[in-house]
Amino acid sequence: MFRSCGLLVFVLLATLIAEGSALGQNDPCINPVGDSGLCVFLRECQPLVDIYNKPLISPDESNFVQSSRCGVAAGNKPLVCCAGLSVGPRKATLLRPNQCGLDLSDRLVGGQATELNEYPWTAVIQYRKPNGNYGFHCGGSVINTRYIITAAHCIKAIPRGWDVVGVRLGEYDLKNDGPDCKDGVCADVPVDLGIDKIIVHENYNAQNKAQHDDIALIRFNRDVSFSEYIRAICLPVDDAERYRNNVGTAAFAAGWGRTETASSSDKKLKVELSITDLNKCSSVYRPSGVVLRDTQMCAGGVYGKDTCSGDSGGPLMKRIKSNWFLFGIVSFGPNKCGTKDVPGVYTNVAKYIDWIENNIE
Repeated sequence: MFRSCGLLVFVLLATLIAEGSALGQNDPCINPVGDSGLCVFLRECQPLVDIYNKPLISPDESNFVQSSRCGVAAGNKPLVCCAGLSVGPRKATLLRPNQCGLDLSDRLVGGQATELNEYPWTAVIQYRKPNGNYGFHCGGSVINTRYIITAAHCIKAIPRGWDVVGVRLGEYDLKNDGPDCKDGVCADVPVDLGIDKIIVHENYNAQNKAQHDDIALIRFNRDVSFSEYIRAICLPVDDAERYRNNVGTAAFAAGWGRTETASSSDKKLKVELSITDLNKCSSVYRPSGVVLRDTQMCAGGVYGKDTCSGDSGGPLMKRIKSNWFLFGIVSFGPNKCGTKDVPGVYTNVAKYIDWIENNIE
């Protein structure tokens, strides 16, 4: 009888870091029995996780896990070759409430830093700049294992020479290269994904001050595995949510945008906002030549509480019973974020469910 446990597998993998490997995260690979796959974190490979979780592991299983190593990611986290994962086409679908919108943190305080596992659907988009530097400057929301939803202006209204090159999930502190830790608890290392396709709404016009149809989809080049730190938010697909009157109710936004100090936040922040009447909001913007439509919604208007530059594309969300739903996408707002009586403007996701369903593959 062989006595072992999942911890042994992790230790075995960790000891192999020193040997070095040529492959990086998401690189194609061949596993020990000749099957093709991708080089990913152990937690993203269900066949190896199944071995990891077994109370008894045979020598052959241990050898298989050891031989599956393919590289090391940030924070000295081992990567394994996971058969069955691949880049390229795969049909994605929208999720139902039993598959989405679950947040295990259950802590909400407007204007505060989030918990490590809070709003695990928040994504951040990476850009390559003409000088060769990289940066994260827009947000998004995971809607299934293959897509995030974001704002069209995060794709079409970026500085000249910038390119959208990737999406990061499971992030908390952008300045930390390894696992993020808080109050003695450490999260998984964030997952960086390549991009297979970007779909911007066909009617979006970056020159239009009203930013109508400010919505886009980004398709990853592979499926991502969900965890405590990476999950999908629900979309208002069913009539009960799709036609819900949210005016006057509380919603929450999260992201890494500018704070009251005028600098971007390294850590993911959250703020509570009240959804406001669209007609009243329209009257605020109309003198500036901005005409809002019912495909948009407004929230905020309280001094010092707002989304801001850098939050673009991120979620405006509400909790309904046990699930979180994405009702808005951060679009634009007053030049001075948090201006009293000037709400921010969001893309009304419920008005675009048909467009989303028609454009995911």
